[in-house]
Amino acid sequence: MVLLIALSLLGGCSSHDAVDAPATTDARRAPPVGSALVGAYVPHGVWRELTPLVTLEEAIGRPFDVAHWFTSWDDPFDPQPVQAVLDSGRIPLVTWQPHRQDVRDIAAGAYDDYVRSWARGVAAAPGPVYIRPFPEMNGDWVSWNGDPEGLRAAWRRIAGIFEREHAHNVRWVFGPNVTDEPRTDANAMERYYPGDDVVDVLALSGYNWGSTREYIGWRSFEQIFDHAYHRITALGDQHVWLAEIASSEEGGDKAAWVAEMFASSAFARLEAIVWFDEHKEADWRIRSSPDVLAAFRMALRTDDSVVAAR
Repeated sequence: MVLLIALSLLGGCSSHDAVDAPATTDARRAPPVGSALVGAYVPHGVWRELTPLVTLEEAIGRPFDVAHWFTSWDDPFDPQPVQAVLDSGRIPLVTWQPHRQDVRDIAAGAYDDYVRSWARGVAAAPGPVYIRPFPEMNGDWVSWNGDPEGLRAAWRRIAGIFEREHAHNVRWVFGPNVTDEPRTDANAMERYYPGDDVVDVLALSGYNWGSTREYIGWRSFEQIFDHAYHRITALGDQHVWLAEIASSEEGGDKAAWVAEMFASSAFARLEAIVWFDEHKEADWRIRSSPDVLAAFRMALRTDDSVVAAR
């Protein structure tokens, strides 16, 4: 069933046709998170082979629907991981980060040749490719923060090049952080939104930092995403992905947090969650402890035949 859901999403012809988001009201409750598409970012998990991702799938007892990875604007388009992910029946989600390239220069056309090469690479892919440019643009930890007008112009220029190169299989993912940092009107996530015609998925990044950041503290899944979800869904009628999500072990019961997340039905337009599986600022991993892994296995348990399908 999970595989059929993923393949039906891959078969869409256009962004808003494939993403047929229902109207929502505050009173509506969604199916539980456990019925959404599930993906993961695993360090070095797709660049040369899918083995790290498959190993994690074997640990949780089911395949992922989405394979996520990061790349910078210093890297050319690499068809190998895109091809491998699509061939395996998964959905590729590529976060595309211009660490050294200014958004105003991108908007002015300084990188058109580079963008065109990416567009042609995506156009040649045998299925939809989800691209998340300028992730967490409302956070002051990224170099593309602080110029909403420039970022909107850069985004639209990129999308225009993809359109002219007939890369109609691209799916644009708009992915701010759950909080604006700094928390000013000028830096609000809404100001970075480039328009319905160039955004296919609304996405959010949010983490349960626990006691690793005392000024944030331990927060439930719904506490982390509720306010940002209502803000981002006001921008358009697209489905919502949680493109980066994870919980720390420090300051609370991570296994219980995971179980509560998958049981939540608070977000009617939630289509996919993509776990950030790395020991980085905290131990975000699914296998950070046996209890946490058991919580994932329980929430995502599925028929053995589905696991064997890949």
